[in-house]
Amino acid sequence: MKLPALQSYLQEHHIDLAILVHPDINITYFSQQKLSYGYLIITPKKAILYHTQLDTPPAIPHITKKLLKKNWEKALSPSHIKTIAINKESLTLSSFDRLKSLFPKAKVHDLSPYLKELRTTKTPKELLYLKKACDISTHALKQTLLELKKHTLKTEQDVALFIEKKIREQGGDIAFPTIIAMGANAATPHHATSLAPLKSGFLLFDFGASYNHYCADISRTIYLGTPSTQEHQLYTLLQQSQQDAINAISPHTLLTDLDKTARKTLGKYSKYFIHSLGHGLGLEIHESPSFLPKLTIQPNIPFTIEPGIYLKNRLGIRIEDTLYWDKKTHILTQFPKHLIIIH
Repeated sequence: MKLPALQSYLQEHHIDLAILVHPDINITYFSQQKLSYGYLIITPKKAILYHTQLDTPPAIPHITKKLLKKNWEKALSPSHIKTIAINKESLTLSSFDRLKSLFPKAKVHDLSPYLKELRTTKTPKELLYLKKACDISTHALKQTLLELKKHTLKTEQDVALFIEKKIREQGGDIAFPTIIAMGANAATPHHATSLAPLKSGFLLFDFGASYNHYCADISRTIYLGTPSTQEHQLYTLLQQSQQDAINAISPHTLLTDLDKTARKTLGKYSKYFIHSLGHGLGLEIHESPSFLPKLTIQPNIPFTIEPGIYLKNRLGIRIEDTLYWDKKTHILTQFPKHLIIIH
């Protein structure tokens, strides 16, 4: 993924080599491999993936594989290296100290901002992986709702385990810890799924599959039992809030303006919407762009839209989709958003 772009950057900035250290996600980005441990060394003209005997990576285009052995760094002629580039945001202090000892004469250049920028806009292949992850997620949710109708799932944990099983059956992995929140538990947006029993009320799902390391993110809220008129109205308001934000998507629109649109629709309930409207995603479930001032909608940059209403000790509801814009809005998490009721 965009290895030539990084190599051009190194050449332009007169950097002898970039060194990425496990568990830096950018190793996965450039190699499309997840290692138990290793280094990715990139120079303006070549790239070497050093891995341990715990892994046997397949052939990787434009990257040479080498077994990580004692004194591996000597092949790099460290005494002749004048400038190295690192990802400061990922590197531990102990790893940094080791690199400084390996390359004592080298100046250090921080790659963090450039790597963020490079990964923000997705390639067609990355978008296909994201779409597949979203398709796996929505199919797993469909199967879980069918199972809920059979009354075989009794707790939050039962629901989480079932939905994760359906993800894995499709060849997916789990993008992040699945959140299943019953009733008042959902008033905490990042509730830790528990053994709380299912009962009458709103049941919130927040989960996602990953496919080829790319992460989907979807939230839906259903109702177990019979909702009151007020509960139905509250859900309808939230659904309209999300739709208004989606309708406001257009090229170069500020992401913060989408947030304002969602909150305006929520009206007096906007004070119960306690987090940002969304976030970027890709190899990581949270990555650039953030919904910060001056950031605008650009082609092929996926993000989520996920307004919520959280009433302490009562309930939490959230509707979330993964999407991107490219001449039109592409919603990747294609699953119904009307209030699904399971009696």
